[in-house]
Order: sequence, then structure tokens, then C-alpha cells
Amino acid sequence: RNDWNGRTVLHDDDLRNECFRVYRHAKDSYKDHSLFLRKRNHYAFLFRLEITDYKGWAYGLKKAGYATSPTYATQLIGIIEKYDLDKYDRKGKKRIKITVENPHPVYLSNDLVYVVARNGDTFESIGEEFTINKKKLLKYNDLPKEYRLLTGDVLYLHEKKKKAQKTYKTHIVKNGESMHSISQTYGIRLKNLYQLNHQKPEYMLEVGTVLKLR
Repeated sequence: RNDWNGRTVLHDDDLRNECFRVYRHAKDSYKDHSLFLRKRNHYAFLFRLEITDYKGWAYGLKKAGYATSPTYATQLIGIIEKYDLDKYDRKGKKRIKITVENPHPVYLSNDLVYVVARNGDTFESIGEEFTINKKKLLKYNDLPKEYRLLTGDVLYLHEKKKKAQKTYKTHIVKNGESMHSISQTYGIRLKNLYQLNHQKPEYMLEVGTVLKLR
């Protein structure tokens, strides 16, 4: 940034030889970074969250474009919970129960983050939890606007991919499966699953059919 007059160092990040600030003390870095976020309008919504809501902050930072990695939020949350870093939000020796705004566990499939719907969940409640609107949730999960969320439904928080991971080349259809449920299992866009198998939306699956995933 042009407003920095201190020392800098070059590191490869998204691009080669990107410029980073150098601080004499770690606390100076924390203070300066807080000011960086505070002064930019597209991060303003984060400061309406509880300061202890680390999950809300992680997903909020990703939403605001802070990081390019699609798994940034889950990686950050994983580090906080692995090393119990939220203990610094508790006073003294007394443990304080913190009300977490994002109670759903998050999972990964095809390098994409998803959650599993619970009883009573709606698109609105999950959308509020992860700062994603209903329209995007429906689009990401190939669902019609009139669809009502069911317990156990897989909901991706990002757009699915055009094909499965390299380790999954085919899938043998089992009883009760549909093209949509298979697309959700592997994190593939429904239209691409049809295209990979040279089929149209009216195609009727049969048990034992071998579907291409890549």
C-alpha cells in the first residue's frame, strides 16, 4: 500500500515477489492490521459481529475478498480450534461459555465447503449463519426456488465444480440415488454431471449404471 513508509519484504504469494510490511514487534502488526480492516468499507459489516465470534469473522473475511483460497475460512477456524486459541477470549481461570453464531460443523468435498442441514433449518437461517443469501444457496446446490430444506440435505457454500476429484472417476448407481444426490456427494454441478454422461435432465437412472464423474 502507498500509505506505508516502513520496511518491506518480498515473498511469493498469489504472485511472485509480492510486497509485505515488516514490523518490529508483533503487537504493531496486530494494531496496524486492525486499522487496515477498520478503514475499509467492505470490511465494515465484520465489526457488527461479536469479537469472540471467530467463525463469523473467518467466513466474513472470505466473503469480503480478504483471501483467494476457497478453503480460507475452514483452515482459519481449524487452526483456532486445534490450538484452542479461543481460550484468550475467556477471563481469568473461569471458562466463559461463548454463544457461537455458526453452530453447524463444516465439511469438505471436492475441496468445497458444505454443511448438513438439521431439523428446523431453513435457507434463510443457514444463509444468515454463513453470510450467503438464499438465492446463491439454491444456485450453488442446483435447487429450485420453491424447494424446502430437509434434514440431512447437503448444502454447499460455494459453487460446485465441473468434475469430481481425480480419485473419483466413476460412480455405480445405488438404490434411492438420483443425479442430483450424486452431484451433491461429489461436489459436481448437476448440468456437468449430465454432460459428462451425455444425458439430458429427463434421463431416468437405473441401479447399477456406471456414471462418469470426470
